Amino acid sequence: MARRTTQRASAGASLSSLAVSSSAARDDWTARDVVFWVALGVALSASWAELATHWAAEPWARPSAFFLPLAVAAALREPWRREPRPLPGGLLIAAGLAATLLAIGGGLARAGRPGIPVACIGMALALGRPSLPVAMIVLWAIPPPYALAKALAPGLEHLLGELAAGAARAAGLSATLGPAALAMHGAELPLAPTDGGLPAVFYLAGIGWWSAVRGGCDARRAIRAALRMAPFGLAAQSLCLALAFALLAARSPGPARALLDASPGLAIAAALLWVWRSRPALESERAAQGRP
Repeated sequence: MARRTTQRASAGASLSSLAVSSSAARDDWTARDVVFWVALGVALSASWAELATHWAAEPWARPSAFFLPLAVAAALREPWRREPRPLPGGLLIAAGLAATLLAIGGGLARAGRPGIPVACIGMALALGRPSLPVAMIVLWAIPPPYALAKALAPGLEHLLGELAAGAARAAGLSATLGPAALAMHGAELPLAPTDGGLPAVFYLAGIGWWSAVRGGCDARRAIRAALRMAPFGLAAQSLCLALAFALLAARSPGPARALLDASPGLAIAAALLWVWRSRPALESERAAQGRP
């Protein structure tokens, strides 16, 4: 009897120590963590300034700025610290900083942008928080290069432009689709490869990744979520193009161009609204399945 009592007391002590250690491991952002992250941000300040200039000049690139607060919010939500890996983390930090500084020093500041997420991922590994999937949200803070957007553009702007021009001609209106503009009824709408949907696909993939890792999913599930969300970027861009062409037919090329400039941001806003509205249902499903 005494032996059973001792065993129960030992088990209770073990459980209680486990609870204490678990609670101690939660919410352990420290002043040291904050200092290191702020120092990294200062070290990357020249690259941030160049990126901000790009955001100001290119409307299609601006939505990538949304991913910085999304990454910070997801990092602050994480209750656990992973095991720090100083060596690989330090190497990535050094590589990221070297890439940005050498690019800026060589007059090719844009070429150093990938160094920002590399350094951020390295810091996450070195400190043990945030987790690697959360740190990778910063990848979407760097807009895709224009050359890549042009090379991989699906061509929605010309496909739908041909349909719009054909519909206008059928209605008795003059319409001409050129390589860089759609002219209709005396008004002209400039078109660019970035209007073809690739930026929206890229950003919605990022929203899919963010929504998964914010909910505690691992990288494998986050990839699936990103791949599921990405095609909706083409649907959103197609809708914006159709509305822009309708505005052009109404002789409002200015609002039409403004709508196309805002289309990636509108796609992100719609995706965030969908994530927000569907989250209670997802949490209920997880609870029913016994998953956290």
